[in-house]
Amino acid sequence: MTPDKFVEFRHKAVHELMGLNAQCKEEFHLSSWPRWDYDLERATLTFSENGVPKVVAAIQVVGTTSRSLGTWMWGWANESLPPNAVKDMSSVREFGHTEAIGELVKSELPDDEYLGWGMTAVAAQLLGARGAYRCPDADGFIYLVYTSIGFAKTGSDVSGSYQLAECSEHTNGFATYLCEHLLANPTQQWFSNEPDEAEPWPDAWCASCEALFSEQGKWTEKNQAKSGVRMVCHHCYEDLRSQRTKPD
Repeated sequence: MTPDKFVEFRHKAVHELMGLNAQCKEEFHLSSWPRWDYDLERATLTFSENGVPKVVAAIQVVGTTSRSLGTWMWGWANESLPPNAVKDMSSVREFGHTEAIGELVKSELPDDEYLGWGMTAVAAQLLGARGAYRCPDADGFIYLVYTSIGFAKTGSDVSGSYQLAECSEHTNGFATYLCEHLLANPTQQWFSNEPDEAEPWPDAWCASCEALFSEQGKWTEKNQAKSGVRMVCHHCYEDLRSQRTKPD
């Protein structure tokens, strides 16, 4: 990719990221939550109100800026960051090597007021991110992209364990649960609560497991063992649920 082509690519990516951020702001009311907290070990960003999580995002750290040094450092080059927070960033560097784009392969660059958002937009484009956020730090900013974002489950707290699921197809996402029969054949009828803002991916099971549930009137260790509950990421959940047979 020529330097001029990369400038065009970056410009387009910035405008697309602006659209993604506007969509996230509207869908998840991000500007209305008074507090945010990132957990780099778990690679999450939580928006909360009065100690109650409202929105949780799975994140990757694109890079950081330093006011004192006047530099931008890519997340993949920052040894102080937990591996979980930058594990996807190697693909951005690989793209830079493939396309001979120096800005994407140099660990540090001279910073300016536009560079952080520009590089973050490029990373968001390459990673298929849902949006991005800039968090103030002691000496600059941390730039993040959302690989997944959703409303927090009711009853959790900011310090609680909002579970993420590793996925070979989607890298990561929020943990959801299905019986093994739906995983094997998602085209059958699904039994679950209706998805809503508080629970967008409710636990789901098949007709056979519904019969087991009805026998006991609740889920027990015995009928759960027979249902073969499996954890999947919410992306897989949505793909599988779209294939279901809807009740008459």
